[in-house]
Amino acid sequence: MKIRESVPVILGRLAYLVGLYDIASNMFRPVKKTAASVNQYFPVAISSTGFATAIFTGLVLIIVARGLIRRKRRAWTLAILLLAANIVSDFIRNTNHPLQIALVLGLLVLLLIFRKEFYAISDPTTKVQPLVGFGLTVVVSIITGIVFIYYRHGNQIQGNPTFKNIFLTVIEGLVGVSGPLEFTSSRISDTVDFTLGAFGFFIILVPLWLYFRRIAPVNALNDDDIEIVKKLIRHDGEQDSLGYFATRADKSIIWSDNKKAGVAYRVQGGVMLASGDPFGEFSLWPEVIEKFLEEARLHAWTPAVMGASDLGGEVWVEHAGMLAIEIGDEAIIVVKDYTLEGRPMANVRQMVNRIKRKGYSTYTSRWGDLPEDVKRDLHAKAKEWRYGVPERGFSMSMDRFGEAADADCVITICTFDNHIAAFLYFVPWANDRLSLDRMQREKGSDPGVNELLISDTSMWAKENGITHISLNFAAFRSLFERADKISAGPITRGTRNIIRFFSNWFQVESLYRFNAKFQPEWRTRYVLYPRTPDLVKVAWAALRAEKFISSFRNHSMK
Repeated sequence: MKIRESVPVILGRLAYLVGLYDIASNMFRPVKKTAASVNQYFPVAISSTGFATAIFTGLVLIIVARGLIRRKRRAWTLAILLLAANIVSDFIRNTNHPLQIALVLGLLVLLLIFRKEFYAISDPTTKVQPLVGFGLTVVVSIITGIVFIYYRHGNQIQGNPTFKNIFLTVIEGLVGVSGPLEFTSSRISDTVDFTLGAFGFFIILVPLWLYFRRIAPVNALNDDDIEIVKKLIRHDGEQDSLGYFATRADKSIIWSDNKKAGVAYRVQGGVMLASGDPFGEFSLWPEVIEKFLEEARLHAWTPAVMGASDLGGEVWVEHAGMLAIEIGDEAIIVVKDYTLEGRPMANVRQMVNRIKRKGYSTYTSRWGDLPEDVKRDLHAKAKEWRYGVPERGFSMSMDRFGEAADADCVITICTFDNHIAAFLYFVPWANDRLSLDRMQREKGSDPGVNELLISDTSMWAKENGITHISLNFAAFRSLFERADKISAGPITRGTRNIIRFFSNWFQVESLYRFNAKFQPEWRTRYVLYPRTPDLVKVAWAALRAEKFISSFRNHSMK
């Protein structure tokens, strides 16, 4: 990392430490410096409010530090105001805080010197942003109020104050009501009421400010955009199998000037995460990649790509200078070559024949051609078969199922004893290909149901002009293949065993073994990132986007 590039990180961390010290210097001995020696020179209202301001600015500096690290201009402006208020509060209250004043002043000077490094505009806000601002302001104000009363005026409270009464005084003071605490003089009581009332004003002001500055997410998808995406991904057979997933509602699009190419992305934790390859005309991919990088620079986001193919990865590496790491392979059935005959397909053939003898059967249809009662039944079962677990996915799955806008999607339904037992749901890929979105089945259904669904879908595809079917994504496939060889070394086998352990939560090895039974064509997928130090941050953002962090369960990435 170049020194200039590291400045925001250093100053952000310094702001965090200054905020911590600011709080500690007013609360804890021996760090704490008493203000009693100069109290006689200042009105109590000024001295006490100065103390409260120091605590408040210290807490907010800790929160603002992350924005400084991300080069946000708004965070820089707020930090300048906080540091100035901090210095003023120290000087009007006590001149015996030389180290604290020196730290705050030093940080203020450095921020002014390196002001050009904080150029990033604020992230697009959402409808919940004012609520988040309200919550943070309430927490900061309550903590500040408790510290203010306990450490500044604790010896000026009549009787033995309990924490409950201090807390109630703060809560009631924030809304302009005098609490249960009684102080030694009306002047102290008025000072406490004034300071807590000021904090209450900020609690109202902050969410209102966030609400009125609210803007729509950058490049948010609308219905027209979704139709353009659908048209572009059918342009030719070289489009990425993940193209249809660009129509998810939680993604935005960077378009070329003529809207004949684009990149789907989502911002997760300061990472601008593209989904798969660019879509549309190949000649316009460099243009949309450059626009993508410019958008990332504007907001100081870290650009990255989740699930790039070989072709897309080469273009990203050439035009964005990114690094690539292999994360697994996509299993694709070449329909014309698919057959149940032969030794390699013996296991699938046996499973299919066995499940058919038990009375299971399938049929395949375009979603738009299904009767309405069947659609309602499928919607109910799709929800039921989640078994209380929320939907997961980002790059290789949809965020919706069976909507009117997706009438061209294909579904293969498995029935048993006159009821639906399982189904596969595919989204369009180019004009003559399908990409698996979800594979769901009823608990207790017999082994072999999925094999039957995939096999019968492949047979239907042969008769209906479908040339390729993209199945599940198999993470770390090449590692498992290398570990199966007799020449595999201890490091390869050890890594394989670690992944096997995590397969207790994530379907990794079993998914690879299942896909391999169908003798698919394997296509490698990559994660792309700018620099080696960014890899951990990008990986964490990708896991959060795919919802692997918030949910541990056995389910494929598609």
